[in-house]
Amino acid sequence: MKTTISKISFIAIILSLLASSSVLADGPVVKGTSVLGFGLGMANRYYGFSGFSPGVKVNYEVGLWKAGPGVVTLGGTFGYTFQSYRNRYIILGNGYNYSYSWHNFIIAARSAWHHNWGVEKLDTYAGASAGVRFNIYNDGDDPYNTDDYSRVYPHFGGFVGACYYFKPDLGVFAEAGYDINFLTVGLNLNFGNH
Repeated sequence: MKTTISKISFIAIILSLLASSSVLADGPVVKGTSVLGFGLGMANRYYGFSGFSPGVKVNYEVGLWKAGPGVVTLGGTFGYTFQSYRNRYIILGNGYNYSYSWHNFIIAARSAWHHNWGVEKLDTYAGASAGVRFNIYNDGDDPYNTDDYSRVYPHFGGFVGACYYFKPDLGVFAEAGYDINFLTVGLNLNFGNH
């Protein structure tokens, strides 16, 4: 019973914040704004290996229409991730070193809902992406496995993020979710809202 009341209270608080924020000033991203972002982070581990795998991505979004107290953007994203695995094994007294590597190139459409919650220079957002992932696999120097390949997979992602614009056209952002990267930090260039 307490859990149900807590959930209802939480939802009521969020809805009241959304309703009250609709009269606040527009944030850094409004209808007509274009945002170009460059980020680096911890890549999605498509193959289940632990550890840090680097991922870079470039995003471009345009504010298309007002949606409640925020604005909906639509654009695209391009990303690259790299993962590798190294091991050593012994067969009949001979030691072999081998390594596998995966290169992933992602091209996807991206859309997000942006809102600043009445905090000047702040842009918060949540969204999704959908597209394709091109995977290039190389088995390195394993003498018993020569199965190099290139494949295409669907890509679907979801993310939340925030950007603080310390200048009208330049901001720093952090983004998290299940997308090209699990966690990304970078710079956003804002065109059109000055």
